[in-house]
Amino acid sequence: MELIKKTMNVKDANGWYLMQTERRTWLEDFIDEETGEPQTIERSEPICEKGALLNEILISLLKENGIKTVKVSSIPMKGSQEKYMNLWETVLKVIEKGHRRNRSYIVTSDSPAAAEAFISEYFEINIEASFELVKVNQVEYNRVIKMYDTEREEYEASGTHTAKWYKCQIYSTIEDDETGEETSGGSRNILVLAFSFEKAIQAVKTVMGRDEYDSIYRTFKNVQELNIVDVFLPDEKVCYYSNEEVEQNEKN
Repeated sequence: MELIKKTMNVKDANGWYLMQTERRTWLEDFIDEETGEPQTIERSEPICEKGALLNEILISLLKENGIKTVKVSSIPMKGSQEKYMNLWETVLKVIEKGHRRNRSYIVTSDSPAAAEAFISEYFEINIEASFELVKVNQVEYNRVIKMYDTEREEYEASGTHTAKWYKCQIYSTIEDDETGEETSGGSRNILVLAFSFEKAIQAVKTVMGRDEYDSIYRTFKNVQELNIVDVFLPDEKVCYYSNEEVEQNEKN
């Protein structure tokens, strides 16, 4: 049987299977015991489970609870994909003026399919070339660090600087305040945009030093230049630094 998915008016969904659990919601008033102030909270409970075959009784129940449209399928859907925002490396083979070369981009999304859709749309809008998506691979970075965009653009405009992406793998040890003994804190992968290997290391030390470097001592196990063109990440997830801050940290 062919799998068909669609969104339908609930009154027309007889004989279809629900693709998600439908819930009834209501507002409930209560008094906050700590402040004595009246509060309102939204509560909910399931009324029709995912995979249920809709009939006249269930349709009537859904309509009574204000549900007007439902997502349905022709075959009952049993599994559900867990989605979390992760970093994905997308590698594209770009065909431009007869030349082929791979370009890597890191994308933030909740699934490899969403990462593929984002980077494909980005290329279709911004890049005048043919391309083929050859790999989507989840990558693990504990932090993403980069220089402030306006400052980096000023340096690059001079023609003497070109920012590149580096992977810094650092090993952590934590010193016990009472005994002075050091224990392993494991390793961390840091993605950093900088002008050189040395600047990448100093940028990591600068950013980490703002809140934790005094208590956690780190050894750089590996610093690797990456073939990454760009990283698409929400601004609030990026740790920024300035070149002045890095130079001051080097002096100290």
